[in-house]
Amino acid sequence: MAEENGKNFIRRLIHRYQDGTLRQLEDRITTERPLHVEINGQEFITLLCTPVRRKELTAGFLFSEGFVREPTQIRGLDLYEKEDRINVTLTGIDFNLEDRTRKITLTSGCGRGTILCDVMDALNLGRADPGHTFAPEKILDRMRELERCSSTYLATGGTHSAALTDGERLWAFAEDIGRHNAVDKVLGACFLDGTPTDDKALLASGRISSEIIMKAGRSRCPLLVTRAAPTDQVVRIAETLRITLIGFARGKRMNIYTCPERVLGGKYIEK
Repeated sequence: MAEENGKNFIRRLIHRYQDGTLRQLEDRITTERPLHVEINGQEFITLLCTPVRRKELTAGFLFSEGFVREPTQIRGLDLYEKEDRINVTLTGIDFNLEDRTRKITLTSGCGRGTILCDVMDALNLGRADPGHTFAPEKILDRMRELERCSSTYLATGGTHSAALTDGERLWAFAEDIGRHNAVDKVLGACFLDGTPTDDKALLASGRISSEIIMKAGRSRCPLLVTRAAPTDQVVRIAETLRITLIGFARGKRMNIYTCPERVLGGKYIEK
């Protein structure tokens, strides 16, 4: 039987096979719970997530999916922990929930996530501000800090992490079982407290696919960095939105796929 240990993970006895020997030991397993989201009392969507910072997750999801534009549109976030349910009171919305939920795109995110807008909608988003630049050493330093902060991942190996940075420090940080959830949590935290995102880099631990670049585009982040790889469609969208896209940011190296002019420093060597 599993024993609850906080909200991020549980402890459980397992059997491990190694080098011809089977032994029993205690392991830590990431927690996954549903979050049933209601809007103005109406059933809307269920998100599968790590059950921490669920208000920020909800706000970030609504913002990054284009349901709200301003924090003042969210009049209430009533979370019922035991029921895994949150009721969001929205004002000033100009969409029909039933119509929007009919338009669902299955994504390549963890657990086959969904987005409630067309991927091509990203091409109609505003372009990122060209004026913000980042030193490559600072980007790599913050990616190492992202890894150090990922305590649930270090304990379980079962989560992704995301953060926002100005290059000098992490402004917001979150972990979740889903890459897109982790991003929504940091964007939601900034959305609710009014922290600007149009001058910050969005850091992520996992592979970047279309739903992630759309969230970066809607929040006007000029730079998106991951330890892993982007897809070809992400590169095309990043180029259109003038977002600097960086992959494989590990150790002392990284690949810059689009808008390299935002990354200052280093000696440029022609092919």
